[in-house]
Parts: sequence; structure tokens; C-alpha cells
Amino acid sequence: MFRKTKNETGSPDSTEMMPKTKKEKKPWDKAKKKKVRRRVIAGALTVLVIVFFAGNSMKAKNAAPMVTTVAATTGDVEQVLSTGGTVKSDEKRTYFAPLSVEVGEVKVSTGDTVKKGDVLLTFDAKALAEKKQEAEYRLASNEGGYESSVHKNNEYITDLAEANRNLPVLDQQIADNEKLLEELNKKIEEKRAGWSYNGTNLNVSVMEWQQIIAQDEQALAEINERKAKGEFNDLSEEEYKEMHDGAEIKLANDRDILLNLQIQTQYNGYEESYNKEIRDLQRQAKDVEELIASYKEYKAEMKSQKSASEAGVLDEGGKAKLEADTALEKLTNQEKLDAITEVENGLKADFAGVVTEMEAVSGQPPMESGKLVTIESVEKVYVRLNVSKYDLEKISVGQKADVDIAGKTYEGTVDKIDGMATQNNSGAMVVGVNVKIDDPDENIFLGVEARVYVHMAKAEGVVTIPLEVINSDRDGDFVYVEKNGVVEKRRITAGIASDSMSEVKEGLSEGENVILANGMEFEEGTAVTAVPQHEENF
Repeated sequence: MFRKTKNETGSPDSTEMMPKTKKEKKPWDKAKKKKVRRRVIAGALTVLVIVFFAGNSMKAKNAAPMVTTVAATTGDVEQVLSTGGTVKSDEKRTYFAPLSVEVGEVKVSTGDTVKKGDVLLTFDAKALAEKKQEAEYRLASNEGGYESSVHKNNEYITDLAEANRNLPVLDQQIADNEKLLEELNKKIEEKRAGWSYNGTNLNVSVMEWQQIIAQDEQALAEINERKAKGEFNDLSEEEYKEMHDGAEIKLANDRDILLNLQIQTQYNGYEESYNKEIRDLQRQAKDVEELIASYKEYKAEMKSQKSASEAGVLDEGGKAKLEADTALEKLTNQEKLDAITEVENGLKADFAGVVTEMEAVSGQPPMESGKLVTIESVEKVYVRLNVSKYDLEKISVGQKADVDIAGKTYEGTVDKIDGMATQNNSGAMVVGVNVKIDDPDENIFLGVEARVYVHMAKAEGVVTIPLEVINSDRDGDFVYVEKNGVVEKRRITAGIASDSMSEVKEGLSEGENVILANGMEFEEGTAVTAVPQHEENF
């Protein structure tokens, strides 16, 4: 369905094509309403005249009712947003007083146009010279005081630098030697643990062999006891001797093994207490401990030296604060000198523009940093629009526009679309849009109203019909088509629209006759007599 859209003031300005929804209808603007109303009235009058002259004949012949039709044609349709806005500057500069000095001559007033480099106002030359000399004296005094303070602190700088160099080295040496000491002590413990482990194993072995020898001695005693009882009488003397000698030999061999184990145990115990490698490691560990102690002592000296140096610098005035205060004082006085130099020949415009505010008064000193004058550029200008939610979805950055300012047309480009809506004077929510004027000239005036025509979309070589033949219901848009003398209700899909014509994407073909219903409803299949509408009525 086609609807009118409103501009930022709430008045209808543009003709848009929007799809019909069940939620809301978009109002047409007044211009379009008048134009469509004239066409409808003209069409209706034509029908009435035809009906009036042909009525009797039709009744006599019982002819079908007459309807006015227009043919769907192929052509171009362009959708243009027509609305108003205000010309604004895209560059603004407010000049403030660099110091409180009497204003000499004010050369411009509010509303004057200026060129880049034009003198806006001047200051009293004598007062400026005095302020300049004062700033130069302050700079020189500040520099001398700084040099004196720096000289007093030089004797502390060397000591502080030495401490700062040595302390990290000492920290690293202490850390390295503490790590070495830890490794030496670990080796000592490992060595001792090894000998201790061997001693434990040897003691266990001694105890085991002592038990074995006890068993050997018991076995030999049993042989002797049984011999005495005569239990071996059935054995020959050689057999008995072989058994007895074997028991004695085993006892002797096992005693040798036990003796060897006891000797090893004694040796292991000695090594555990007096091992040369362990004693060497212990001597190394002691040397490292002494070295660590010396490093820590030297570190304590360096820390004391650093603290004394830092305390000395601060006691002499605080180097850091001195430098900051000196730099701030220098900056302040240098800025004053620069500002005075800049306005010695008058305060000049940075760009071509219009004077929009003038606060300076000739013969009176302004407050320091007080506002003097404001200019706005006429070389970078734009038109500020407010568009409704109906137009927002169709407008985009980069679209071209025609801008009418005081009867002269300029080319423009949509440059910015705000990211949020605001409420206008009529209570409607609108979104701000900037249309940059591509090539402004001296005929542009800031603050005036401008008429803007944004070219939003264009369709070429498409099927088109007049807006007034389109009808709508809850299911969407439709038209009545006269086909072979009867009425057909045809659903259509409309595209973009101008102020008078609409694109038809689906539902109609070129040449089909569409009935101008003028608010009437037709039953599908009704017989009618088509009367083509003259082209000049559209």
C-alpha cells in the first residue's frame, strides 16, 4: 500500500511506497493528497458525464455499467524524499583571550562574513608589550633557579648511580652462590646417605651370616652327639669322616664370609665419618657460605649509600618536584609568549566563515581564557534533516540529493545518520540526518531553511500504474482489472513509488486495463464497459 510520509516538523512532505501491514497506516502528505484528489475528481467527472449522456441508451439496451480504466505501462519510477532542513556549518571555532589585555579595535560583528586570515579584533599594543616582557623575565628567572638546584644535587648522582649499578649485580651473585651452596649440601647429604645405606645393608648381612654360622655350629654338634650315641655305627669310618669334615669345612667357610662382612662394616663406618670427598664438599660449602656473607655485607653498604643519596637529593629541594615545577613554569610562560606573538598583529580567522558570536568589547580587557568571538565555516556546510521511521529504512549514507537554498540548487550527499531517535516539537520520534553540500559557495547562508530532495531509489523499465488505482485490504494490495468485459480482482506486489506512479513487481503485465475504482467495490466477475482514461488526467 502507498502512504505519505512526514518531515521533521510533522507536516507531510514526501511520497513513499511502503508495504501494507496490519499494525499501522502511513499518512500521505498534503501535496500528494491534493494531487490525487484532483485526479480522482477529474476521473469521476468524466465518468459522470459519460454516464449522463449515455444513460438512456444504456438503459434502453440494458448495457453493463461503465468503468474508467488505465493501462499498465512500462517506464521508470524514482523514489525521492522531499523534506526541509536547516543549513549548518560543519566546522566551528571559538577564540578565547590568551591573557587579560585591553581590546583595541573590534573589526567584525555578529553576522559578518570573513575570509581566512582576516583580522577579527586587535589588542592594545603597549599592554601586549608589557605582558610579553614580563613573561620573558619569568622564563629567564625560572631557568637560573633550576640550574642552581641541579648543581647542588650533582654530588649525590654518582653515589646513587653506583648503588643502582651494584645492587642488581650483588643480588644476582647472592642468588647464584646460595643456589651453589644448596647443591653442595645436597651432594654431601647424598654421599652420607649412600654410605649409611651401605652400612645398613652390611649390618643386615652380618646378622644373617651370624645366624647361618650358628646353624652350622649346631649341625656339627648334632653330628658329634649322634656319633657318641652310636647312631652312625652303620657308617664306615670314611663315610662318617666325610660327613664330619664337610660340616667343619662349611662352618669355616661361613666364618670367613662373616669376618669379611665385619671388616667391610668397619670400613664403611669409617668412610661415613671421614670420607675425603665429603670433607672436600664440606670445605667448599664453607667457602661459599663465607662468600655469601661478604656479598650481603657489601649489599647492605650499597643500600645504605643509595638511601643516603636519595635522601640527599630530596633534602636539597626534591629533584623530581623541581623538574616538574620548572617545566610547568616554563610551559606556562612560553604559552603566554606564543599567544602574545600570535595576536600582536590582531586575532585572525583560521578559515572563511560567518561570525556567529561576538563577546569582545573595544576598550575593555576580557577575563583570561574568556570567550572573544566564534566563527562558523561556510566552506564545510550541511543541511540538518529529521526523518521519520517510515523513511529511515530507505535512506542511507552516500545517497545523492538536490538541495534548494534561497532559490539556488546545490548537489549534496547523505553524510551521516544519527544512531538514535529524538522527539520533535510535534511529539513524533525522528532521526537526524546530515546532507553535506558538495560544492558550497558564497550564496549559502547559515541557519536558513533549505528544501532537500534525497534520491533514495530508482527502477527503470518496469511495469507502472497510477497510485490511485491501488486498493488495500487486510491481505495486502490489489487492483481491479477489466478483462474481456468482466472485473477481475488481482493481487499485486508493489515496488517503489514516486509522487504519482508505483512500480508493480508482480501481478500485472504491460497493457492490462486497471479500473479506477474511486472507492467503489466490485464483485469479481461483474460485467462492465471499460472507458479508457485520457493520459492528461494523470
